[in-house]
Amino acid sequence: MQFSLTLALLLCVLPATVYTWNRNCINRPVGFGYRTTGGAGGRTVRPRNINELKNYLRSNQKLIIDLTTTFDFTSSEGWVTSSGCFFQRCGSGFQESLVHAGTCNGRPPTKVKYAKAGVTELIVGSNKSIISSNGRGKIKGKGLRIKNAKNVIIRDITISDINPEVIWAGDALAFDNVVNVWIHRVTFARIGRQHLVTYQRTNKGITVSSCFFDGSTRNAAYCDGNHFWVWLFWGTYDEITLINNYVRNTAGRTPHAGGWSKSRNYVHLVGNTMENNHHGGIEPLTGSYILSEGNKWSRFTHPVNIQAKGGHLAMVNDGHGASACRRYFGGNCLINKYDRVSRSKQWFDESVLNAFSKLDKGAINQARHATCV
Repeated sequence: MQFSLTLALLLCVLPATVYTWNRNCINRPVGFGYRTTGGAGGRTVRPRNINELKNYLRSNQKLIIDLTTTFDFTSSEGWVTSSGCFFQRCGSGFQESLVHAGTCNGRPPTKVKYAKAGVTELIVGSNKSIISSNGRGKIKGKGLRIKNAKNVIIRDITISDINPEVIWAGDALAFDNVVNVWIHRVTFARIGRQHLVTYQRTNKGITVSSCFFDGSTRNAAYCDGNHFWVWLFWGTYDEITLINNYVRNTAGRTPHAGGWSKSRNYVHLVGNTMENNHHGGIEPLTGSYILSEGNKWSRFTHPVNIQAKGGHLAMVNDGHGASACRRYFGGNCLINKYDRVSRSKQWFDESVLNAFSKLDKGAINQARHATCV
């Protein structure tokens, strides 16, 4: 777990590389969520307003829910002003926070105004496909929570503008006791808290592929225009594949995994493009097992958060790490790539490979082979 000064110096002198992102190279669920079929075989419905959408999402029917316009929940439940704090007073583009889970301890108090709709997500039931046949489907001002459910597909939509000024005032997509979920080609933008979060139960068979996580914001935790709260995984048992996603203008949590006594999080981070982060990326904490291979970091100060500890991480940064995978999976892992990265923490914990070898090795190898060139 020491810094590799040789790698750091090498990266500083290499010419800049432009990493391209191919959003369309994956067209089926791969990785841990490969069994997901969503609402296939059910009837197709096109909600006309936010109430119809809400009812379709939580119904017990097998449905394909086609969003063809913007469903704006922002003002649907009114506005609230309550006690909060300034997360940091570092300029005009700061985030405020609601009083919750100690976030405001020791921080300057203030009154915080926010849209009430953002605080609670829309509940999504089993056997649903949420799609947009015309590419115009958007959910604004309110996120989704897949809860006590299985077999859900969400693809080709946008989730955005959930109280971006206020921490604890809304997540974009929450997994809460789920099995078999495929999130594909979804755009996330301007979210107050997490883009993705798993809650403290079991969340298995999840694949997130070819999504755009846009951290660009006028309200950032560090006042630098980059969103901090991106991916938080802390279920009692998570199996998550993150493949071919584009993550831009962030400041942390890509991902934050583990961190409490019952956490057990298996995260396969493969073939993603991470761009522009001057704070920290991967945060392996207690209970986490993260396999990072074939990812590309550009303009990224710390691909691994230098303060993270207690978790297990295998960063495949060289041929030694790649070949170590052969003993566990029958083939080499992919080597991560770096451009304009000032520091890279060398963290290759082989216990991650051993832990992953006890999972669905077919799903792990399938994701690796599906990685976009």
